[in-house]
Amino acid sequence: MTATIEERLRALEDRLEIIELEATYARSFDEHDGTTWSGLFTDDGIYQSRPVDDAPPVTFVQGRAALAEYCRTAPFDGIHFLHLPQLSFDGDTATARIHLEFHGSWGADAGAPRLAMQGYYDVAYRRVDGRWRIRHRVTTAFSREQRTVIGYPPRPGLPTP
Repeated sequence: MTATIEERLRALEDRLEIIELEATYARSFDEHDGTTWSGLFTDDGIYQSRPVDDAPPVTFVQGRAALAEYCRTAPFDGIHFLHLPQLSFDGDTATARIHLEFHGSWGADAGAPRLAMQGYYDVAYRRVDGRWRIRHRVTTAFSREQRTVIGYPPRPGLPTP
């Protein structure tokens, strides 16, 4: 069956809306903008880390108020680098896998821990009131490196005679 131009246009608009949603997701989290970030989720939306074996997930946050607080009070600063989502649509629901890299720090002081993480998000979306929202997002890290950066001392290296 051949899709009509209206169906094809709707499919493109849906895909572009989710790409924009994901760009806003990364920027608003990196800026600790909890209101914007949590607004990208459904009312009962979930953000969690992938559980390992039988252990519960390290991170599990559900509901807009809890999501907003989680974003606002995250104890680290950082930047997300996201790949384009690999999307599948089924009416008013969609799923995606999004590969990512995250670089973060726990403070600007010398000796503060730094993190480089690579992994992916598995995301379930739902169209709510005509807008795409995140229903459930699971983070999987397959590489995580933490190090301490000493920083550059603000004084001369050699004593003056």
